[in-house]
Amino acid sequence: MKSRNQALPDKINPRLPGGYRLPPFGVHQILALVIVAIALWAVGAIWLGMQAANRWVGSWQQDIHIHVYLDSAGTVANSDKLKAALQSIEGVAAVKQISARQAARWMQGWLRDTGMNENELAARLPRTYELSLKDQQTEFLFDDIRDVASRFHAQVNEDEVSLAQAHRWIVRARYLAWFASLILALAMALIISNTLRMTLLARAEEIHLMRLMGAQEWFVRMPFILEGVVLGCGAGLAAWLLLWPIVLVSNNWFSAIDVQINNWVLLLPLLIGGAMVGGLGALFATARVVSPETAA
Repeated sequence: MKSRNQALPDKINPRLPGGYRLPPFGVHQILALVIVAIALWAVGAIWLGMQAANRWVGSWQQDIHIHVYLDSAGTVANSDKLKAALQSIEGVAAVKQISARQAARWMQGWLRDTGMNENELAARLPRTYELSLKDQQTEFLFDDIRDVASRFHAQVNEDEVSLAQAHRWIVRARYLAWFASLILALAMALIISNTLRMTLLARAEEIHLMRLMGAQEWFVRMPFILEGVVLGCGAGLAAWLLLWPIVLVSNNWFSAIDVQINNWVLLLPLLIGGAMVGGLGALFATARVVSPETAA
């Protein structure tokens, strides 16, 4: 029966890959890093878009109002009926009538130069009703508002309706962003797992030797887990750097709608997320580092 020293394969250093020394990087690791960096870049781009959308709606989503306009020629009775009908809609918290003078002052401050004084402008403006909405909105809330307005020949500010509906779409998009991020994270973990699995197969003799020498399974697995974490962190850093061209190009466009996106807030999430998927992939790859001779 061969002794342990005689069992040493040729050109094998028994100190490798023991301890906490990482296995050397090769072509497979570099390719995995590039692929994972691209996937993390896609995740980062998704959340940059979500950040821009949240900041765009952030100034008004907590205090959404819908304005309804009734021709000033309408009777006072119709005005009161319209207000009562609007107030009765489920999802409408309150209805406030804005005076013509108040609307005229607001319009003069917004337009700067209307060419008319306050009295002339107030005489031309319709009756305005400001609707405050409840946090829990019904599915057909805006259709109900349109129906009530049409019965009294009033008009709804459709731009405000579009902004209010955008908030709903952003909430749904946030769920989709989380779903896409989880799917991409699983794909990245599998890519790193396959890469480290090839490294394990290439070093099967060294791992077998370490197990024969009494090394614990966690001792053998640790270098490969650290390699997966390093791969993930490197990919996260590369993805974060690749996001800067998007930020620099889009900031000029976003500034027109008073929105600024910040890439720095994604640095830690990308690094930590990359490390997590790298570590998870390494755990998959090294799930059973046991030699037949040592498995008892």
